[in-house]
Amino acid sequence: MADPALAALLLNYRHAELTRQCLHDLLQIRGVALHVLVIDNGSDDGSATALQVDVAAAVAGGHRVSLLALPDNLGFTGAMNRGIAWATQQGLPFVAVLNNDLRLPPDSLRPLVDALIADPAIGAVGPTILFPDGRVWAEGGELGFAPNGLRLCGHGRAPRPATTGPVAVGFLTGACLLARTAELVAIGGFDDAYFMYWEDVDLCRRLGARGRRIVWLPWVSITHAGGQSSGGGRSPLRKFLMANNSVRYLRAAGSVRQWVAFVLLDLLAWPLLLLSPAGPRAAWAKACGLLAGLRGHRASAADVARWL
Repeated sequence: MADPALAALLLNYRHAELTRQCLHDLLQIRGVALHVLVIDNGSDDGSATALQVDVAAAVAGGHRVSLLALPDNLGFTGAMNRGIAWATQQGLPFVAVLNNDLRLPPDSLRPLVDALIADPAIGAVGPTILFPDGRVWAEGGELGFAPNGLRLCGHGRAPRPATTGPVAVGFLTGACLLARTAELVAIGGFDDAYFMYWEDVDLCRRLGARGRRIVWLPWVSITHAGGQSSGGGRSPLRKFLMANNSVRYLRAAGSVRQWVAFVLLDLLAWPLLLLSPAGPRAAWAKACGLLAGLRGHRASAADVARWL
């Protein structure tokens, strides 16, 4: 059988060196007919020009690689929606959504495509995502009674055995997830109102509303540095966007239990953030994000300019 065709959407924002590294990994991928779209999200640091050289070299080497240089920062959502439209135009049946700070073993994508081929009820599938030191960054995620209303499964622990799953989870992170192109088009892709953060949770919720399962495969592992485009996990930008968009999600689909968790663990517990390693500016960013979310604020590139 011919290798299944897969669109890999690789997003860059001011980190051409990471994108170049991930692109190199993608060019070594086995088992799929890979079509890579490198998307520069309005970087103003010369990234698009630098990456054009790498794309041209990859094409000269016989690989199917294209570059989409966006004039403005459209956020993770807007950029990936452009990529989904490109995959549709190319007639590619499967899409991989990828952060640029991933390290991908050569055999990491074919098992994920195989899961989609084998079970039409699967709406999205993702691997175990590891920190560089081998601890788990995410084995899928779940909404729950927790700060920000969600948790990454297995975060900070040793990976669960490969025989654990497959496991249905609440959502997969946008760092790495695979889906059918037609399914993404049917739900309208990512919701641009999220811009960045929580868009993956919302996407998986809408796939679930179509009767599709969200599945984590424990026998596939990749590595993720995490939070590079937003300045790291404790950065003011991440704190602002997570807070703002958690409220956006609650307003759209939150349960009573989730609202209670929000009041207790985000609003009332906010002063504790002042004493955390994140520091006062991150605490202020979260407070601003919570207030903005309650006012219905739609995140944009202006928030990146303010908080990054």
